[in-house]
Amino acid sequence: MLRLIFYTKDVKLKVRLAYNYEVFEQSCRWKDKLEFIVSPVGDFMMLWTSLLPDLEPVYAEALVELVGARFPVSKHYQKLKKECPDFVFTNDTNEWIFYGGTFNPWHQGHQSCVDLLPDEKICLILPDRNPQKDIRQINPVTTILEISSRAKFKKNQFLAPTFLLEPKKNPTIDWVEQIKKDFPHHKLSLLMGFDSFMEIHSWIRSKELLSMLHSIYVVSRLEDDSKRTMALQQKDLLKQDLEIIFLGRHDYENISSSEIRKKNGRM
Repeated sequence: MLRLIFYTKDVKLKVRLAYNYEVFEQSCRWKDKLEFIVSPVGDFMMLWTSLLPDLEPVYAEALVELVGARFPVSKHYQKLKKECPDFVFTNDTNEWIFYGGTFNPWHQGHQSCVDLLPDEKICLILPDRNPQKDIRQINPVTTILEISSRAKFKKNQFLAPTFLLEPKKNPTIDWVEQIKKDFPHHKLSLLMGFDSFMEIHSWIRSKELLSMLHSIYVVSRLEDDSKRTMALQQKDLLKQDLEIIFLGRHDYENISSSEIRKKNGRM
């Protein structure tokens, strides 16, 4: 069993391997693969993503799964909170913004979305499969390493690998609905590019989803004023008490993951 020490006073979650001589008087365990404690001392710590390349695959995957369980989108969140309350993700704001996508690969367009979001906003970045396409195999450790090596997140932006180990379609409505039940007083919002915003009416159970959201933060994607007006007049949007916040333009609106994959010979 791999033994870890986490320094959770650092909001990005720092960690180190425990030395053989260190004794854990009270520890938590995860899936009989990890034993860990939370320490008030942050000496010799590294960000949790930086530790992944040094671990055996079974432990690296277990660490990704454990970190994913920290966040309220996880089905393991309440159990982990009960067993190790100091480890789970907490914050003082009453609004959570979720930025989901395949991010295959993460590029400057994705980066611009998080860059344009106001610094004080709490945002969880959720790599996942596309629920409207066939399920593809994902290596969760490789995916997290690729994103973390390219992305630059602000203090209040967190990479949440919660869904990567679940090889199934995961429509947004399913997990938003569950969070709404678990945290009824929290405001739930989404961050997305304008192209996704234009297609939101085609999402699974879109009307129910929109009724549960507080806001949608939209980043431009080559649209003009007429397209923006058209998007705002979608029937599903007009019927909702929902705030639409346009965050502005950026220099990478023409970049797409599919074009990058095609150029690199990846599908």
